[in-house]
Amino acid sequence: MASKERNGSLWRRVLARFAVLAGMVALVTFIAVQLAERNAEEELDRELARATETYATSLEAWQQQYWALAAIYAEDPALRDANFLNGVDAASIKARLTRWNSATGSQATMIVRPDGSLLAGAFSSTVPQGETGMLGEEILRTAVNGGLGRAFVTWSNRQRGYAFAFEVVSAAAAGPEIVVVVAPLSELEQYLQLQGDTVLVADRKGTVAVATDRNAIGHPIDEFIGARQNSRRVPLAQRQSWLVNSRNGWTLSVSRSSEDAVQYVRLVGWLAATGASAIALLALLILSRRAAYVERIALQRNMRSELEETVERRTAEMREANTHLRAEIEHRQKIEQDLRDTHLELTQAAKLASVGQMSAVVSHELNQPLTAIRSNAELAHEYLDRENKDQARAKISAILDMTDRIARLTKRLLNFSRQPRSDSYPIALSVPLDDAFGIMEPRMQKEDATFTLDAAPDLFVMGGRNRLSQVFINLIANALDACAATDVPCHITVSSQRVEDKIELQFSDNGPGISKAQEARVFEAFFSTKERGKGLGLGLSVSAKIISEFGGELLYRPGTTGGATFIVAVPALTQKEKVA
Repeated sequence: MASKERNGSLWRRVLARFAVLAGMVALVTFIAVQLAERNAEEELDRELARATETYATSLEAWQQQYWALAAIYAEDPALRDANFLNGVDAASIKARLTRWNSATGSQATMIVRPDGSLLAGAFSSTVPQGETGMLGEEILRTAVNGGLGRAFVTWSNRQRGYAFAFEVVSAAAAGPEIVVVVAPLSELEQYLQLQGDTVLVADRKGTVAVATDRNAIGHPIDEFIGARQNSRRVPLAQRQSWLVNSRNGWTLSVSRSSEDAVQYVRLVGWLAATGASAIALLALLILSRRAAYVERIALQRNMRSELEETVERRTAEMREANTHLRAEIEHRQKIEQDLRDTHLELTQAAKLASVGQMSAVVSHELNQPLTAIRSNAELAHEYLDRENKDQARAKISAILDMTDRIARLTKRLLNFSRQPRSDSYPIALSVPLDDAFGIMEPRMQKEDATFTLDAAPDLFVMGGRNRLSQVFINLIANALDACAATDVPCHITVSSQRVEDKIELQFSDNGPGISKAQEARVFEAFFSTKERGKGLGLGLSVSAKIISEFGGELLYRPGTTGGATFIVAVPALTQKEKVA
């Protein structure tokens, strides 16, 4: 019994507290809705004021654009000095007005007398040609009195415009002349309609001339504003806020629907009611199930602790994995750099090995001109003693030729032995070919070798002169080495052909060729078909690597009549790429 009384008392206290809380929530909801409605009204008024100022500024800019044209035309010397009784002047002025009217997009640009009669004019295709009756006396009278005449006009085809008038001070005229520019209102209305507000523009008489609602045109503007302007007695849901701005004879009225504000207030009321219900329900649950709530909080705390521990453990594991991954990346990058350095060293070693193999031939090639230089120098000395200048001059010329020959050979060898550039640039294949045959010429002469160069001279590729020369020298040297094992003098043929978007340069010899068993290994590093001690086995491997860096490939193909054929296939350059 006591337990039931305690439970009943507990529930009465819970319900009493819930009732108090519900009343407070209802009061807060009412206050929130009232504040939201007031804020919505104030924000609507501020936005309307900003929009009205923007529209007013835009309308002023639009007017200034066209009345400035009228003022400029009125000061034009050609108009001021024109005699409209002269047919030549009238035709010239009409052509001038036509150009102006077309360039500015005006409805009309014309010269009229104070009575409205037309002297000259240009009219767009949208309005009646030559019509002036719509101007009215007031705009022309204002212009004759030295002011800026302006007024809304309606053409006979119901097209509407806004006219600006200035007097032309002319010494040649028999009486006052007035320049009139009529601006189209269509572009102004299009601009206003894109803004989304209800905008009315009235003339000095209060008649609507420009409006986003075409039904309002021609009616008094007071019919649309009236007592509703900024009215606080109309409910917000039924209210339209109006703001009026009068400038330059125009009355601008802007109206904006309060639908957005109504939606905002409804949203606030819905949120407040929802929040009140949620708070009341939450309070009831808290009061009735406090123990369960406390237990749930404790359980959540334990789960959060376990989750934090799991996150920390996983974070540590990921950090450790990232450290290992970073170390592995750095290790791989070091290996790649070591491989690049090794490749460069092997390339240079292969090049120097080629230079070493040619050293005996080059030494012989240098000794011959040196011996001839000494002999010619001694003879020149004797001829000078005998005062035989012609013979001495001939010997000195021979000495100069010999020194030029030595200089060319040593220069090519020096360029070849240097570390090459690593970049690529447009180059004609004939340049490294000439370098290669120039360097190999002494050895070829010593071994009675001949060659046939059947390659087109205008073959351009992306490459490097020094590295391509190294490839060609390796191929020529391999051909000479292969032919040395035969009794037939070596003959090397270099030919070219275009295959799709690539250039193929073929080096063919008349040597013994390469066996089928060795073809698969011909481009392996340190593989050589020569006797031990006569080669490093790097030439073809390094050459293939160089050509691949230029986007091509080095291929082997057995010769059609014996011997071996190596093909250098590299992408061809277009005419535009050659110039670049």
